[in-house]
Amino acid sequence: MAHMKQTMRPRVVLLASGLSLVLALLPATAQAAASGESSDIADVLEDAETVAVGTPTPSGVESPVLQVDGADASVALNGIGTDVTLGDSEGAEISEADQYTIAEGESVTYAVSFPEEGATRLSAILSAPPSDYPEWTFGSDAQLLVLDDGSVSVSDADGFLGGIEAPWAVDAAGQSLPTHYEISGSTLTQIVDTRGAAFPVVADPTVQFYGPYIQVHLNKAESRLAVGGYAACAGVLSKSPVPFAKLLQVSCTTVAAIGATQLVGNRCISIHYVVGVGGPAGVWWPWVRNC
Repeated sequence: MAHMKQTMRPRVVLLASGLSLVLALLPATAQAAASGESSDIADVLEDAETVAVGTPTPSGVESPVLQVDGADASVALNGIGTDVTLGDSEGAEISEADQYTIAEGESVTYAVSFPEEGATRLSAILSAPPSDYPEWTFGSDAQLLVLDDGSVSVSDADGFLGGIEAPWAVDAAGQSLPTHYEISGSTLTQIVDTRGAAFPVVADPTVQFYGPYIQVHLNKAESRLAVGGYAACAGVLSKSPVPFAKLLQVSCTTVAAIGATQLVGNRCISIHYVVGVGGPAGVWWPWVRNC
């Protein structure tokens, strides 16, 4: 039977929205920023963030520290010790641009900032149509799961880590561009159709971690029933003696879309419910764990 665990672990959601990746195409007047001036790069990032989320990373906040050690650059996510490697950034020139830390590579310029407590914003600036799309690699034990709305839940052997919101892309004229995430192992790649777009392009995942949360864990039989459709999932949760499990029937469309192939082997579904975030209903992130 589904059971619930309430805890105060301070590990919780990624920003690209709670992690969120945002992709924006900036006006042609900003194209020079991709080649070098840190102040120009900061302007490009602030413009993109304003378009994407309404406000840029505040100036004056602590700049992240990037680790290089002769390999690709990496950063420890704000609020948790998990490291994320910034694509193909080996040999990149590291610098600071106001509230951002920059890893300037040959084809992609990566940037990292801490927009709020417990949040890490990961950005990539493309100066031309990419031969390789920007990517971010989480720890080797991280498990990434694309959900039906394009967002991504992130977990590891210890449980849920965070949620990456669905990506978006917009060009200099304000036109939205087709974009989505792809996953290979623990690597997250943002794909965007840049045909006809103005450059540079900014791709921006944000990772955020929240406080109090509740988790509902389904066993093998319940998990396989839950992916059978909304009604099946709601039926599983309705039988739980825990009131919060019944409330989480609102997540059943997303749970059902996970699909049976994600449960091959000893895999089961959990639902991570963040209390008091995103309105009265809160925020829920289904993820897949080892049973």
